[in-house]
Amino acid sequence: MKIQTIKNSPGKMNYYERYINHTDAQILEILKNHKDYQETAVDAAVKIAVERKLIQSEQDLMAPEFQGSKSIGLSFFPEISSDFKRERLIGSVFRFFYVMSFLPVVYGVLKYAEGQLNQTYLGVSIGLIWLLLIILLNKTRKLVLMVILFVLLGTVSIAIGQEIFNRESFILMDMIMLLIGTILPAYLLLLLKHLIQQKSENS
Repeated sequence: MKIQTIKNSPGKMNYYERYINHTDAQILEILKNHKDYQETAVDAAVKIAVERKLIQSEQDLMAPEFQGSKSIGLSFFPEISSDFKRERLIGSVFRFFYVMSFLPVVYGVLKYAEGQLNQTYLGVSIGLIWLLLIILLNKTRKLVLMVILFVLLGTVSIAIGQEIFNRESFILMDMIMLLIGTILPAYLLLLLKHLIQQKSENS
């Protein structure tokens, strides 16, 4: 059987060494969601589960409890059961934030063309600060940086909101765009926090 020869395969050995220190609950969680994992990872988890007598053999994965079925319900964040999928989603969120950092810079450039230097410096500064914080967060994964990002996002949103309300003619579309531009990054920051914490708990 392939689960008896795991230690002879370098690729499988890596997963075996990685999972050997997992708790029984973590091993069972991998097996319950085995369709989301690579075959070599599942083989290693099966090997450990058999050694710990959590299951009798690989055939036990055909049982309903190992088919990854979950009760349907509402969740604020998507359920990610695979480390590979979680890391890809984290990467996608960071790419969004990288692109987002250029928006204040573009705003500053447009204001420069209008001769408004103060707005130019403000827009470029906010964009560069946001970009720097995102780069640091991506490298360190320190959640304290998210607090700073939330404060920066909130401060900019409040400032723009005041400007919209102080105009002689109120434009509803501007307020809608501001809400979208605030809620979406705020949600993605919360999602990123959730994913990083989840990855830390599973490692």
